[in-house]
Amino acid sequence: MITITDYVKTWLTQHPGYLPYIQQGVINYSSLARQMKDDIEQQAGERVSVAAVTLALNRYAKRLSGNVSVNYAQYIGEVSVQSGLGVLAIAQTDLDSDTFFWAVKKLHDKHEYMVYTRGIWHTALIGRSEVIDELATTLHGTITSTDLVGVTIKLKKGHLPVPGVCAYVLQLLAARDINLVEVTSSHDELTVFVPSVSLGDTLKCLVRV
Repeated sequence: MITITDYVKTWLTQHPGYLPYIQQGVINYSSLARQMKDDIEQQAGERVSVAAVTLALNRYAKRLSGNVSVNYAQYIGEVSVQSGLGVLAIAQTDLDSDTFFWAVKKLHDKHEYMVYTRGIWHTALIGRSEVIDELATTLHGTITSTDLVGVTIKLKKGHLPVPGVCAYVLQLLAARDINLVEVTSSHDELTVFVPSVSLGDTLKCLVRV
């Protein structure tokens, strides 16, 4: 028989950023239970009270016995910030590869900050807002975001075989209601692009871990 505590354990496995706070005893179980309640009801297929989820959280916290198998914070290194960024999204059906890579090379030659990701339906080019404005017409794209900052976290040696390191960073930010407009990674780096107004809260999350 699957118990509410089992559902709680599954939920926390999917949201590993909360585990260090449970380990340290600095989280309000009632508040977290209210946040988890709808997901657990969906998993259980029946109504579940906040009190029952809170009780299950307490039980699971005792099972941890003050230990979390992975200290995710140990893999978080230095942080770098790029400001004044925008995002240009180009539908794959409208993408002229020759023109796009000409623009990318031009930005590279000028040592401009640039990140691009090619997805299934869209390619996104992230760079200085004034550059994005300039390229929008040439590349037939849509400027989807402006006034962003890119916060790059250097991940320390040993993180690659550890499940949940990147999820830990993203969950820390989500728990503070920070909107992640874009996320990219490059081996030992994870970059989150957030509204400039969220920079202070983002750094508070990452610098203190």
